[in-house]
Amino acid sequence: MKPELPYGIYDALLDEELHDTLLRHPELRSVLGKIDVEEQPARYAAFLAKILEQALREQSDPAVRLAICNRLVEVVSEDGDVGHLLRRRLVQTQRQVLFEITPPDYGTPGVPRPQTPVTESSLFTGSPREPQLVHELLAEMQSADAMEILVSFIKWSGLRLLMPAFEDLRSRNTPVRVITTSYMGASDAPAVEWLARMPNVQVRVSYDTERTRLHAKAYHFKRNSGFSTAYIGSANMSQVAMTSGLEWNLKVTAQDMPHILEKFSAEFETYWNSLEFLPFDPDYPGSFREAIRHARNPQLARLSLSSIFDLILFRREYWINFLQNERFTVIGGTL
Repeated sequence: MKPELPYGIYDALLDEELHDTLLRHPELRSVLGKIDVEEQPARYAAFLAKILEQALREQSDPAVRLAICNRLVEVVSEDGDVGHLLRRRLVQTQRQVLFEITPPDYGTPGVPRPQTPVTESSLFTGSPREPQLVHELLAEMQSADAMEILVSFIKWSGLRLLMPAFEDLRSRNTPVRVITTSYMGASDAPAVEWLARMPNVQVRVSYDTERTRLHAKAYHFKRNSGFSTAYIGSANMSQVAMTSGLEWNLKVTAQDMPHILEKFSAEFETYWNSLEFLPFDPDYPGSFREAIRHARNPQLARLSLSSIFDLILFRREYWINFLQNERFTVIGGTL
């Protein structure tokens, strides 16, 4: 017979039902603890969300469902300090969801949007029953107000699929930041150069394939509306990864997992400001091309003289921009 409370770890709030179950089974060695005061709002809200969803599912009348929600808003607004929350009561109308505020440059409504919701996180596994990752990325890009990309490598085959959306981002002057590496020599230098030449795109690269083994693959679509999304998983910017590969990627939304996107932004900023990732100048691609060549052929232990000087110039320019009031002397040894 299956026990009421199987053995194992828990992190469950103690409601009356759970409390009574523990009292009926004194033989269970239960371990209880406290909730940190800072965690209470999120923990209580998550608990109530499950209760509310269960209650709404058990009620089939749409009007009653809406009334339940509004009664709850009224109850939590009874305290004078949060009376303003009464304005959050739902309106009873046939069209209950705002889908778009059409930008001025659109002649008619219809901003492209992904097939998967921007309110609910979901998992992509490369299954034929799911939308292709590339189609979702293209749609997400066309409604983004800013974009951040973190990938180990960028292939021309993958960039080519996303080019129409990158052109749209450029036409809207939407800022894009890209972090990538020369790891394994997998990137196509012309693809990285094409991106870096766009006026709205900034690219930073790690040339150190021994220490900086960046395996993260993520695409962050920031929206001023608050409905930001990100795809985090195993898909680099390549045709196979974004179309037919068995890549697993988690789509995270700011509506149900805001803490994940907050951490994403914080870590991205850390990488962006790290000396491991240097600004990529498409007018001086020699060092990146050489790093790619060296990564593909590790036996080529020495970089060319011009590539070394390119890297020295990159690092010098970076430090000058990073610490504007400092003076630097650049010393290059002979080979």
